Amino acid sequence: RFRYIMKVKNTVIVGGGTAGWATAHHFINNTSPDTKITVVAAKEIPIIGVGESTTGRFNDLIRNSKISLGDEKEFLKETESTFKIGIKHTDWHTVGKSFYSPLGDNYYNHLTYPSKHYDMYRVWHIAKGKEYISTFQARLMAENKLHFLNDKNVYTDMGKEDGHPVAYHLDTYKVGQYLKRKAINCKSKLKYIDGKVEGFAQNKDGFVKHIILKGNKKVKGDLFVDCTGFARVLIDKVEKNKWVSYQNDLLVDSALNFNYERKEDEPIRNYTHAWAQKYGWCWEIPTQTRMGCGYVFSSKHTNFDKAYDEISKVMKKQGKKVNVQREIKFKAGRYEKFWVKNVLSTGLSSAFIEPLEATSIHATIIQVTHFLEHYFKKHMPFEANVLQDQYNSEMTQMWDNIRDFIVYHYVSPRKDTKFWIEASKEERRSPRLKRLMNIWKYRMPREVDYVNDVGNNFYHMGNTLWYQIAMGMKLFDPKLAQQELDDYNLMNSCNNFYDQATKYINEILPKMPTTNNYYESL
Repeated sequence: RFRYIMKVKNTVIVGGGTAGWATAHHFINNTSPDTKITVVAAKEIPIIGVGESTTGRFNDLIRNSKISLGDEKEFLKETESTFKIGIKHTDWHTVGKSFYSPLGDNYYNHLTYPSKHYDMYRVWHIAKGKEYISTFQARLMAENKLHFLNDKNVYTDMGKEDGHPVAYHLDTYKVGQYLKRKAINCKSKLKYIDGKVEGFAQNKDGFVKHIILKGNKKVKGDLFVDCTGFARVLIDKVEKNKWVSYQNDLLVDSALNFNYERKEDEPIRNYTHAWAQKYGWCWEIPTQTRMGCGYVFSSKHTNFDKAYDEISKVMKKQGKKVNVQREIKFKAGRYEKFWVKNVLSTGLSSAFIEPLEATSIHATIIQVTHFLEHYFKKHMPFEANVLQDQYNSEMTQMWDNIRDFIVYHYVSPRKDTKFWIEASKEERRSPRLKRLMNIWKYRMPREVDYVNDVGNNFYHMGNTLWYQIAMGMKLFDPKLAQQELDDYNLMNSCNNFYDQATKYINEILPKMPTTNNYYESL
């Protein structure tokens, strides 16, 4: 019989920002009406938010939170967020060359041979040596259009109707304030306390009884969620918690961020631009009024002043001036435990890799939703370590596998700087990544390559994205792709599918609005 089968009457979320308030909305919308939520966070200083992009999981939060959110147009209008269709990668494989990686551009094999998940269309592109630029999502990116049918300025969302996934580009400060306001409006479920956490108290068995705010105010709770970012006020202090470093896998550890205003006639891009530089890469993330940018670099190969000089010269060629807001330093890695005692962590408080592929917000949401869907209930057996061990194992797998996917981006032939020589070395690759790359020398990737992972790829980092990065980085053998299509007698089917898809896309794209026209209609 467990001593700590505790009835969770009040969940205390410690920390605000995008992670804290997104977590609050998930608890508001996915717990019973009598579950009370308290958010403890200091009032944020108004700033121009760092440009940040999301995956479709954040889009799901905005659209599907029927209690606290749900109005996407209002969200876009008030936060100046924009739709993200995918990522454009420039200079990663060859300086001067780019490739697209659209979001969720999934194709089922209607012939179901050898299986319905066999990605014959991407295999066909590899066999033919064709760039991945002719699909619906890629064409939207190339032509700066959005997934709406425009009939006399009445917009029908094809993202909902036809399953074309989208995500967002955010001003993090504005989005955080929007989520905060909407959560506070749910007064029957949520209470907000403006305060700074200075400590916490535990009972004799190590469970947190309350947190202590400035002025010695105490906030009691049954479950605590650490959303305090790099401050990590709970998760590494409640009990011993080992930090597992990724610094040998990924070399970038610093960033400088800046913004520039969009000119009136300048198109609002519908993609994140990940632009490789000498010692890392630059992000360009469009909101409706400005471009949020940053240069992520390795401090082992350059320093802040040199990085600033490098990116300033690059941007000057485009007529842009770099005014750095701040320098950011980070350590890539994760904690060994994401859930300890009656404390759950999420977002930066538990792990961080680097900004590439919007993995931070994605993992934040997965951590919360996975806990709510599979572990949370009114009567929590907090002393049942087997549950925490299982959850921690699943989160470990998720973060380690996301790390592998990010490392895969750096498997590049570039040798122009010591950074690219070092970043692309085989020693950066985990045993799992080496195994996958070895398998793919003998057959093309399959869904089973990720399904066999512990946890069954619940975190949605699967075949589609791996294929697109590998295609752009030219990591697959066209002869192997050709052989597989011949073995399965699929070549003619792929040729026909390409012709039909191209015809359909050519017919429908003229009916779709440009990004600028759509945002002006809000």
